[in-house]
Amino acid sequence: MPISLAEKKCLQRGLDFGWQFRNQYVLSCDSDRNYPGWFKQHLGRWTLHHGDALRVTHMTDQDGAHVGWILGHAIAPGRGIAEDSFQIAAHHSQHDFADVAEGVISDLAGKYLVILLTGDTERVYCDPVSDLPLLYDAQTGRLASSLGLVLDRPVVANPLFPARDVLSGKRTLSFGHTIDRTVKRGLSSHYLDLSDFGQHRHWPPMDMAFSKNADDTKDIVDQIIERLSSHITVLTERFDCILPVSGGRDSRILLACASDRLDKLSEISGHRFHNPSRRDTALGKEIVQSLGKEYKTYFRKYPEMGQMRNMRLRMGWSGARPEMEAVPMIEDLPRDHIVLRGNILELLRASQWRRDKIDRPVHLTHGVRRLGVCIDHGGEERKKWFGAYTDWLESLPPSAQKKPYDFAWVELLLPNWQGAYFNGHNSTYFLNPFNDRKLIELAISLPASLRINGEVVPLILERACPELLNFRFQ
Repeated sequence: MPISLAEKKCLQRGLDFGWQFRNQYVLSCDSDRNYPGWFKQHLGRWTLHHGDALRVTHMTDQDGAHVGWILGHAIAPGRGIAEDSFQIAAHHSQHDFADVAEGVISDLAGKYLVILLTGDTERVYCDPVSDLPLLYDAQTGRLASSLGLVLDRPVVANPLFPARDVLSGKRTLSFGHTIDRTVKRGLSSHYLDLSDFGQHRHWPPMDMAFSKNADDTKDIVDQIIERLSSHITVLTERFDCILPVSGGRDSRILLACASDRLDKLSEISGHRFHNPSRRDTALGKEIVQSLGKEYKTYFRKYPEMGQMRNMRLRMGWSGARPEMEAVPMIEDLPRDHIVLRGNILELLRASQWRRDKIDRPVHLTHGVRRLGVCIDHGGEERKKWFGAYTDWLESLPPSAQKKPYDFAWVELLLPNWQGAYFNGHNSTYFLNPFNDRKLIELAISLPASLRINGEVVPLILERACPELLNFRFQ
């Protein structure tokens, strides 16, 4: 029986496959196949293979019939974390069962993948920004969390995204591409139909309005604080959690929303691996100590070639980011703790906008440039992506099309730039409490002018933990 490219690489390097890929998965119809150190479960014609560190929750209908799995950490508002069994309040034979299930799935927060299998319906749903990745090959019918697990063969070069450009950080994958010609990445807020491997948008709904008045800001901010704080409470009650704190805005929002949960955190810390992080950790320590808590600093350890090579393998050769320099320090974090991250909170600062693009028709050059899909010296290469960008934009409801750069950040950039990186860590688990479609809706509903002017973050801090406003932002 053939073995995956990931297994071959582990054999060549003398690595323990089960350890390297302990938090990853494969979904296929290969019921007889075995992956070293992994478990497997069956449902219908499909077999789920997974590592020992990946949480797997059985999804059932109202009568207890098995209708799929939830992988990872999913938070259901009002129900808490999905544990051993998660019920959909309908019978799987109902004509609208898939719609009922989709409504529940769309309201989940955390880092997860939902596999819905009822016989008539075979779908896979990603979390809001695909922090738990979905890659698939329609030719082989195999799905997995990273490229080496999808393939039983060498990578066939994708001419649109040369591997050298992607792995050096010169070009960022997007629009569902990988460095392989046939393997695709599932798009956020789309489900993958396993009957034909087509992708279909399920969020946002056509009637969702994203334009709010500045007068609604305080109400929206209060909703954000309440929901984000609730997610942090659920996570810290159930798991050992670490909160990184720097001098920036995003981690300070998490700190504010966790301010009454600080005793539940296993650690508050930061990584010092270059000059900006030296300043960040110094200010982070000052902030945390002002709240009467201890702060741990992880000092620079230079990555070894093998560490980086194995990280790229676990990531499925999905790209590079400066933070990879911190891999040796991250591997020193307490094993199997959840690291609470605030990356998606950039929406509250309208980080993908420019002031001259607000309340104007979409600017394709700006939109494509922000995705980083091309090495552009004259603009002609960038124009080649205008069609793909326009097609993606037109898949959004009209109200969402007025927020193009926010949605591109969520659906086209983060799954490739962030999710793949998070997935590469096998001893520590990264999770964004803000990874929630309701929170994303609320953030995007705030006027871009307020967000880009820096008015939203201080308002959140003022209402959640005003003492944090006493410190400058880095």
